[in-house]
Amino acid sequence: MAHILVYAQRTPQGIHPASAAALCLARDIGSERGATVSAVCPGDAGRADQFVIGAVSRFGADGLTFLGPAGLRPLQERLHPLLVFVPHTEEGLAAAETLGGAEALWLQEPEVEWERLASITAIVAGTLPWYELPAIIDAEYDNEASLVDLPEWVARLEQHSGRGPLRHFAREDLDQATRAALASIGAKPVGPEYLDQHTAGTLLWLGGADQPVPEALAARGPGARVILFPGEGAEIDVSWTRADWVLPGAWPEAVKQLHSELWKPVIV
Repeated sequence: MAHILVYAQRTPQGIHPASAAALCLARDIGSERGATVSAVCPGDAGRADQFVIGAVSRFGADGLTFLGPAGLRPLQERLHPLLVFVPHTEEGLAAAETLGGAEALWLQEPEVEWERLASITAIVAGTLPWYELPAIIDAEYDNEASLVDLPEWVARLEQHSGRGPLRHFAREDLDQATRAALASIGAKPVGPEYLDQHTAGTLLWLGGADQPVPEALAARGPGARVILFPGEGAEIDVSWTRADWVLPGAWPEAVKQLHSELWKPVIV
């Protein structure tokens, strides 16, 4: 049987949005191609692993393996997967590097010509996951899973709910239509001095092509999220690894998406 591997990057909310979207895409491909969708994640059999198990189950995984220090390489050599998906994040790209690197894909909707995908693909989340399955799968553990070093916040998971204030950073010449859209969702403006203090809630970044997501936000707390609005005609940039979602289109229309009932649980 063919296999699809999806790297599930853990976060206090379960898994990274790009991993969630990747699992949904993998589920679609797996159902069409007759392939098994296998989620993978570093894990040590601790209590926090249950959050990952619940998340990958909802978004379409058939199985989950918690990896040891060797990462993806042993599974890739054993299963020879049809496709490997990782999130377009520093952690995801580092995991793909052990397999030779990944080609980035900005996933903006479920319909993708998967036959043209790179064998190892880094997913940029431009959409919410579209599966919400009720089943809970049983996880497996690599023999050396207990030897991995998990992020420090994992031991204090309950302190990082990931919910909180909604803020936005925007250039001074931001158009009135976008300002009105931001005000309508209750996003409060912040300046450059805030960036080192983004430890909770969601920050909407509207800096434009000449103000990419700064390195200061890469070191934000685990309970803080960033949604990037690159505008029209944008191309994937290395700074996008610092965002959780990258929403396409003209700013007023893109921001208005957040009024949706589907988005409200994510940002409130």
